[in-house]
Amino acid sequence: MSTPDPAFRFDSNIVRNPRDDFGTWTPQGWKTHPIKFAATTSRATSLRGDGRTITFSGLPLDDKPFVHDPSDPTGDHGIYPAEPRVEYPPGRPRWAVSHTFLAYPVADQTLYQHEYTWSAGSLTTRFRNHIRLEEAVTDSTDGRTVRVQHTPVSSVVAGNQSYPLCNSAVRGVWTNPAKQGPNYYARPQTRLCHSHNAVYIVVEASPVIQCRGIWKARPGDEAAFDESGLCIRPELLLQSGLPLDVPKLGSVGYSLRKAFSNFYAAEVQLMEDSLVQINESMLDHLRACRDIAFAENAVGFAAHGRWDHDRDIWGVPGSYAAHWDFNDNGVVDEEDEAALIANLGRQVRPNYYSAAYFGNDWLSTGVLLNPEMKGGEPVICSWLQGAGYDIDSGVINLFDTPGPNQPVFVEYHHDAPAEPGKGNILLTTRYA
Repeated sequence: MSTPDPAFRFDSNIVRNPRDDFGTWTPQGWKTHPIKFAATTSRATSLRGDGRTITFSGLPLDDKPFVHDPSDPTGDHGIYPAEPRVEYPPGRPRWAVSHTFLAYPVADQTLYQHEYTWSAGSLTTRFRNHIRLEEAVTDSTDGRTVRVQHTPVSSVVAGNQSYPLCNSAVRGVWTNPAKQGPNYYARPQTRLCHSHNAVYIVVEASPVIQCRGIWKARPGDEAAFDESGLCIRPELLLQSGLPLDVPKLGSVGYSLRKAFSNFYAAEVQLMEDSLVQINESMLDHLRACRDIAFAENAVGFAAHGRWDHDRDIWGVPGSYAAHWDFNDNGVVDEEDEAALIANLGRQVRPNYYSAAYFGNDWLSTGVLLNPEMKGGEPVICSWLQGAGYDIDSGVINLFDTPGPNQPVFVEYHHDAPAEPGKGNILLTTRYA
């Protein structure tokens, strides 16, 4: 691991107004630097991949905090600093900011925010390669592991630092290429948790593969959980309008209200906790996004140049919309439409995971739980937990097994160097 830059501050929580200090959640804590707005100019540098090299030296890079430029097209209106941006191949961004990766089918910040790290004069690439299906065999002892062909399996990158921690890189292990039936790698978790602050919830059952939903707890909900916080009576939650069967219901159609925040020194938006009615107009919005597949550089802010709450969260017609993708397969399809039709007329509790994302051991909300960034809010969280993997060896653990020496099919991400090609890596740096 690299030595943390002393120019950054590490806080245990969000203790500074994010309008004044930019922050990134890392395994070391909340990493912040003061926001300094300035105009920048860009410089493009082409690099040559050779199929082996991952570290490139002698580059116009430094490792100090970067300025924030509202005119920077990659900085989300200046929310994000004008950091180095890498495309491989040119035209495919290998970074994402929150208003981009929250539109991913699996919005894992630690997998997509940076597929590289940098230091003074040096760039190290960690280009994610998605293996959608690889045939493998469970081990011969008890069948509770499987080894994949490509390593290293992707791990956590956050705050310009890599960590040997598991994230959502491994999606599942099945006994058939259709990925039907049990996922031996994944375990659903529905738990009563307490928020770290008004946005983040730290979870112990990690790594997180996918977040399904976050809902504010209501009086009476505690009867659905055991002493450890594990849901043991999901039927009680279903009866109270919490749609564990189709968690993304309630991710749109909710109402927001304004409240003044002393923490932000400004008005913020909070959720009206009334029930959301699933209606025909939602079906029209879903159909406007039907049959559009996810593409890394054609979602969220990257594609549309606007924030998610600049619209009404329904989805931009003609583009991929994660909240209508009920089966998480990367396209709003016939099965998703059928699921919405089957739930027309239903009233559900609003899902705070709307327009949000997660990390290897944390979840976040897209709407503040309270206006003052206070922690301790009781929330019900539903996510998929992975059994974990060894990054270097490619050995993947399984919660359950079809037996020893059994053929299985694995979906995962690994890090790979750029293929040989002149100028096939584009580095863009910005300077004030």
